[in-house]
Amino acid sequence: MKVIIDWSEIQSPDDYFSQLLPQVGAPDWHGRNLNALADSLVTGGINKLEPPFCLINLQTGSVPPELQDFVTGLNEIYDEASSNGRKISVFSE
Repeated sequence: MKVIIDWSEIQSPDDYFSQLLPQVGAPDWHGRNLNALADSLVTGGINKLEPPFCLINLQTGSVPPELQDFVTGLNEIYDEASSNGRKISVFSE
């Protein structure tokens, strides 16, 4: 399964979650922060789409500089999930 994120449309973490959460079938009560994302992807049992899946980042050159720490946090979560056997393959274009 593929999850596609278009960074040309993201100006804030909330924009990111607006793209990601519907694609993974997150419940309405899912938090829109890195801690909630870690709970749902590393621990699991929350979203309809569970790892393994492929995350495709489009237009990564469009990432605003002020979101670099957020992107680092995302990558740490994806790495942690993968190291716990919940493989998330990340590709950037």
